[in-house]
Amino acid sequence: MTNVIMANRLYLLLLLGASLSMAIGYWGPDLPPGPYCGRGSPQCCQDRQDSCSHEILSTLCYCDQFCNRSRVHDDCCPDYEEVCLGISPPPNVLEGCKYKNKLHIPGDKVLQGCNECECVVDSNNPNQAIWSCEQELCLISDDVISNVNYGSESWRASNYSEFSGKKLKDGIKYKLGTFPLTAETKRMGAIRYDKNIAYPRDFDSRSYWPGYISPVIDQGWCGSDWAVTIATVVSDRFAIQSNGIEKLVLSPQTLLSCNRRYQRGCDGGHIDVAWNYVREDGLLDDNCFPYVAKVTNCPVKPKSDYLPTMCTPDIPERTTRYKVGPPGKLKKEEDIMYDIMESGPVHAIMTVYQDFFHYRDGVYRHTRFGDNTLQGLHSVRIIGWGENRGEKYWVVANSWGEQWGINGYFHIARGENESGIESFVVTVLSDVINAKK
Repeated sequence: MTNVIMANRLYLLLLLGASLSMAIGYWGPDLPPGPYCGRGSPQCCQDRQDSCSHEILSTLCYCDQFCNRSRVHDDCCPDYEEVCLGISPPPNVLEGCKYKNKLHIPGDKVLQGCNECECVVDSNNPNQAIWSCEQELCLISDDVISNVNYGSESWRASNYSEFSGKKLKDGIKYKLGTFPLTAETKRMGAIRYDKNIAYPRDFDSRSYWPGYISPVIDQGWCGSDWAVTIATVVSDRFAIQSNGIEKLVLSPQTLLSCNRRYQRGCDGGHIDVAWNYVREDGLLDDNCFPYVAKVTNCPVKPKSDYLPTMCTPDIPERTTRYKVGPPGKLKKEEDIMYDIMESGPVHAIMTVYQDFFHYRDGVYRHTRFGDNTLQGLHSVRIIGWGENRGEKYWVVANSWGEQWGINGYFHIARGENESGIESFVVTVLSDVINAKK
């Protein structure tokens, strides 16, 4: 009889072992919740009692000493050791996520490069936590810096702390901002001077008109390059064309906050709409309405050109805002040069790719390095030109602050329409008062 009982118990043991092998570990989540041995009288823990069994995973587990005949406890119920032997079950240890020698728990978030990563429980292993990360391209690329600086490029690259942790798509959106030109604007005829003159090898508006050229502005993380460039070009031309009588810095905030129709503020703007606003309504000066890199309430009414009481002009004759005449288009290299020499800096549009964000110095030409799928149009201010060892370039003011590039400026290949910078250049005359002859 004893042999029969033992045979039956052995058969059940094999069934239980096969069933438990389908669970995730002995204490795995597939086991039905207990208690087992903790149910009823604790006397089941003693001797051999076949009645001290419980159904589990389509078979039986036991709570008597016979199930404990070895150290394996193959057919003991899951809570046998805890109830009968007083041994607490091992904790369900969750291994956390590691980053920079620090352990993180599920729900923690860190920034790896420009991508946010969250510590989550691994769906394939509930005892393991893993990082779940965004997969975006970062604005700054070590590969771009290395390839440009150790290659044969005509310019050098740098890593800017302002761009650290930023995504490339955000740089394209918020460090640029010029919308594509409309078909009608593209069809605008170009002004031709065709002056057969000897142009100087180097020309810099800052030296030719000292004190008249407005400083570099940092547009911040706001897609307002269109507003900043137009305001600075108009500022320069008011100073130059008035012979210094109306020397001031005009406010890009006027365009950002007041030129709202068809425009999207820090999400971008149309240059033709903006130039038309300056022609019809005019700008305020920056002391009166300083730039804050966000859309704010406009202090003037639409379709009016008066100066609000908070704005005091430098000359008493000035009663209206600062306006311009109809803008014109330049396209030919010599015509752009002539216009700058005669009237001051001009507004240009160029295509920006990832590598341009890394520019430090030298003559920029777009490279094959970095991502070349994401791109955007960028408004900049050409203030002059130069030549170095036979290499011609434009001197251009950017709008990313003086810490970028050559104190906020950059040099770009001239006469090659590099990055489209010569494809659409805007000139304009300022509506000055009492200009000296």
